[in-house]
Amino acid sequence: MFRPPLIPDSVRSPVRSVSGNCSARQPRVPRNPPPREFLRWARLSALGFPLVLLSTAAPASGPGAVEAAPGVGTATVVAGEVTEDATASNNQVKLVRDAAGHLVVAGVLAVGGTPQVVLIGSQDDGGHWARLAQVSSGPIPSRLPALGLDGAGRLHVIWTRYDDGVGKIYYRVWAGRWAAPQARISPPHGYAGFPSLAVDGRGQAHVVWYGIREGSLPASTRHGSIYEIFYTGFDGRAWSPPRLISTGLPDSVNPALAAARAGRLRAAWFQYDGRAYQVRYAERDGAWSDPETVQATRADAFNPDVAVDARGEPLLVWERHEGMTSVIQFARRAGGRWQDPVDLSAASPPARHPALSVAPSGDVYVVWEREDGQIVARRLSGRWEPAAPLTADGGNTFPSVLASDQGAGVVWTHTAQGRSQVRYLRLRTR
Repeated sequence: MFRPPLIPDSVRSPVRSVSGNCSARQPRVPRNPPPREFLRWARLSALGFPLVLLSTAAPASGPGAVEAAPGVGTATVVAGEVTEDATASNNQVKLVRDAAGHLVVAGVLAVGGTPQVVLIGSQDDGGHWARLAQVSSGPIPSRLPALGLDGAGRLHVIWTRYDDGVGKIYYRVWAGRWAAPQARISPPHGYAGFPSLAVDGRGQAHVVWYGIREGSLPASTRHGSIYEIFYTGFDGRAWSPPRLISTGLPDSVNPALAAARAGRLRAAWFQYDGRAYQVRYAERDGAWSDPETVQATRADAFNPDVAVDARGEPLLVWERHEGMTSVIQFARRAGGRWQDPVDLSAASPPARHPALSVAPSGDVYVVWEREDGQIVARRLSGRWEPAAPLTADGGNTFPSVLASDQGAGVVWTHTAQGRSQVRYLRLRTR
């Protein structure tokens, strides 16, 4: 099996953000993993269906309220005994809210010593959390989940499962019970990882990932990488054959995907152009457009995230690296062109893993992590408000944000003293 070289830390974000090795990375499993889970029935109104709760000896909601940064309220524990990258990565949606106002988070827990994808829900706006269902199963590690919610209230879930030590993309639908067993949707051979999911207005799922085609040989890229971006869509009957949507040098990584109400897809990723890594963008309205570079510079740009506003126009955030600095940048597309990017973070400490979400009102929320281990948020409401720290202790990574007209919800992974939790914080408008 071909194993591509690792991308050194000097040219990208920390090792959790880009898996340069296509074999499974074993996350740290908590020293005292929870006992084997068992099923018990309970009725909840989340998503409007009776749900199967997965229970352990410890409460699923953990100790409840925990300290956040001064002035932003208190956070709650969504789940304990999680992997240290439970909410990775920034190109994926981790938090959704259904029509009844119930929240659902996708994360990664250690189940019997093996990382597995689970769904965790709250009926009281994040005050208390309970495990809804285990998504993945078996002795094989699964990680990097992404969520999508359709108009009928069904939850679409994708993730990476490391079959034979090599990443593959899996998919499942939850509607109070699982519609079918977990199913692989990427090719049986080659590597596929870091998937992103979007569900269109017709309830059809669309997925992009970066992968290595079987038989690929090292390319003349900075690290000899041979990653490319692939797309597949579900038409209600079957998944389409994977389609290559990245062109140019085969070093394309970490795609993000968003769907407008009318069904047009927007995708972004970062790709080597022979001199530096650049953010690339493409859209699909029946067919995929040729990719374009969002901003051509000699500085590296990594880890984009994409969202669409109420008009269907895309917005992007990404990391701009130059020397030892890493700044979060934001850009909006209007009239078929990208506007000049705006710096959202300071040059120090370096900022990484940005995620964004747009409220129906048009307010934009962006969150990211800093090298000092803290999470920061910033809101655009007519103008950019000052950046606000959300955390004050421990190591905090991989934030994900969900915007509404009442504010935003943020989830992330908190690690301290060798143990990790998924935490949630509600940001309310002033």
